[in-house]
Amino acid sequence: MKSVRPFWRRVAAVAVAMAVSAALTACSGGTTRSTAPASAGSAALDGSSITIGTYSPLAPQYKVWAAAYTKEFPNRKVQIIPVSEDFTKYQQILATQRISNTMPDLVFNVDFLANVFAKDGLVLDLAPLLAEGKGGLTADNFLPQFLGQYRPLDDPKKITGLPVSADSTALYWNKTLFDKYGVTEYPTDSWTWDDYQRVATELQKNSKGAIYGATPPAEDGSSISYWGPTLLSMGAKIYDPATNTVDIDSPAAIEGWKKMLAFYPDATGPYSTQGGDAWNFAGGKFAMGVGSSALVSAARTSLKGQEWDLARMPTINGKHPSGGGSYAFSISATSKNVDAAWAFLAWFYDPEKGSLVAQSAEGGSIIPPTLSGLKGGAWSEATVPANIKVLAETATDAQLMVAMPGSSQQVMTDATKTAFQEVLLKGASPEDAFKKAAETTNAALAVEAAKK
Repeated sequence: MKSVRPFWRRVAAVAVAMAVSAALTACSGGTTRSTAPASAGSAALDGSSITIGTYSPLAPQYKVWAAAYTKEFPNRKVQIIPVSEDFTKYQQILATQRISNTMPDLVFNVDFLANVFAKDGLVLDLAPLLAEGKGGLTADNFLPQFLGQYRPLDDPKKITGLPVSADSTALYWNKTLFDKYGVTEYPTDSWTWDDYQRVATELQKNSKGAIYGATPPAEDGSSISYWGPTLLSMGAKIYDPATNTVDIDSPAAIEGWKKMLAFYPDATGPYSTQGGDAWNFAGGKFAMGVGSSALVSAARTSLKGQEWDLARMPTINGKHPSGGGSYAFSISATSKNVDAAWAFLAWFYDPEKGSLVAQSAEGGSIIPPTLSGLKGGAWSEATVPANIKVLAETATDAQLMVAMPGSSQQVMTDATKTAFQEVLLKGASPEDAFKKAAETTNAALAVEAAKK
């Protein structure tokens, strides 16, 4: 995601789950719609009008999409509505609109809110429409792990959103810095995690502190999209819906934590809670770094005159531990224009139409979460970085986190951040620190279970 990924860190500071009043439940009856939504090009939709509500910072690219759609279908209208730039307010506004039946026809959804939106009855189940293959759209069009982020915990047969982007993490590396400090062992897709740490340490040592070898592989310990795939590659589950517990203190998880903790301080500098830009590969102070595909645009701007590239994540137990996430289109529960909304979606995901617009620079430079989109397209034709096509592999590699109920995931990431501080700043053992983190998280999960 071009604009959303940096905001995930901001969201980590607040609890995104909220309780919606009983009035919301009372008005959660189904929306009337036809059983056969028309395809994108159907003349029956001429004269139709839809509204699309979005997270405000993404409104400019949504307007590009809408303009392209209405240019192709001049007898249709699309209005883009910037709802809010704050995720908590965004959620609250949609909940209020749901009660008054004034939600936009299509709404921006995002992986960490998808389960809440479904539980609160804000969005429709799209699984029946996908099963019908209307407009050429089926569930098989999408990478399953990204589509799976919009399957509600309580009913995974439902699908409440169609992912727009396939944001995945890759290893960024700065060849200019490698060469400057005499390191010629460049990252390759066959690199192991041990190679990664060893070369990062060599770079930092050779620079005599002028740069850091790598950005912290788990940031400050709270970034689950970074540390989660490492633990999964070690054999941990992180969260098990069947038992409603976490295993972030299991032997496999502890070994994963140790691999990430070992980067401090010789390969990544001292531990810091500063976050954000302090760990930004594009800032030019790091020879390597884990970053999402959204970082490509910033690196192109910030690292002009330097040579940098991408590689798959170094392997752990033979697996490339890429993380990732997505945002999505959902049809609102109050929409009276489901056919017209579906026609827009059919156009948007067409690899020769809307998908090409979304991959353009003005359209957001997104990497489509569809099988056809990953095979090629505007995004893969860029010359900087040279190995940009590796992002198709990292999207396929991506190990995405299982949604956790209520605010429990926020509790967990706060607890893992505290565990990092206990180990790195206070000398606690990883076993003791992450046992506390697991106990705190499991207590929060028990509270969520008691609400049902």
